[in-house]
Amino acid sequence: MDIEQLRTLVAAVDEGAFDRAAARLQISPPAVSQRIKALESQTGRVLLRRSAPVRPTEPGEAVLRMARQVLSLHDAARVELGMDQAESTPLDVAVNADSLATWFRPVLAELAAPGTGISVRLRAEDQDHSRRLLLAGEAAAAITTSSAPVTGCRTIPLGAMVYEPRAAASLLEHAGPQPDLARLPVVVYDDKDDLQSAALHRAGITGRPPEHRVPSAEAFVRAIADGIGWGMVPRLQLPGAPFAAADTPLLPVPGLHPEAVSLHLQRWSTALPALALLEDAVRRGARALL
Repeated sequence: MDIEQLRTLVAAVDEGAFDRAAARLQISPPAVSQRIKALESQTGRVLLRRSAPVRPTEPGEAVLRMARQVLSLHDAARVELGMDQAESTPLDVAVNADSLATWFRPVLAELAAPGTGISVRLRAEDQDHSRRLLLAGEAAAAITTSSAPVTGCRTIPLGAMVYEPRAAASLLEHAGPQPDLARLPVVVYDDKDDLQSAALHRAGITGRPPEHRVPSAEAFVRAIADGIGWGMVPRLQLPGAPFAAADTPLLPVPGLHPEAVSLHLQRWSTALPALALLEDAVRRGARALL
């Protein structure tokens, strides 16, 4: 496949329209259309839906993922050979909010340090849903709960984040010594956060308690400390922990148990220097804190 055809495919998807892709590539819109048609002819597949915005088809997602990896290798090789001037390498990484608020912070500081030549572009995404970013080629690496590698990626086990069912003393005092967990208010991060409902299910609790949504890792813990509801708090964010998000003591919720969530790094298999630096930093950060 022609490198410029692959670059055009990526531009069309990123920009969402052929005319904006043409402006980005400094070619004419008909030239964009011709390159896409030529690529579709070579692959024997329709790769793009000519919609607004332009979106890849299922075969198009596979080619798009490959195109992003090939272009990254191509551009890195040109810099190494002295054909292009060295610039910072953009590195798109999907990280769940709890990791980003805790153990991934030192990793980010290491990657963004002067001299690494990397510009980190983080995508805050739930660990269970970051696979789709890898499948679409929108992230070169992701912190995920899945050990099954995405096509074109390899998986590195990192350890586990432990979540504790905790609540403020004021909430538990109001609820009594044996709180009715089916009615005790609960705090969740967003509609993808099922840690609390899973804890209730494991305890045999049915029903749906009042629910408060707080889509911020730090504010989530502070809301629990303020007595708004109970929630599954990362052990790393408990008062006294390395990344404590609140000073108020949080008490265990009677009848509920901690949950360990295994994490993995999924990264492109391509031998990019930036990805090698990312993997090394992630391994060290996970080994120290997970």
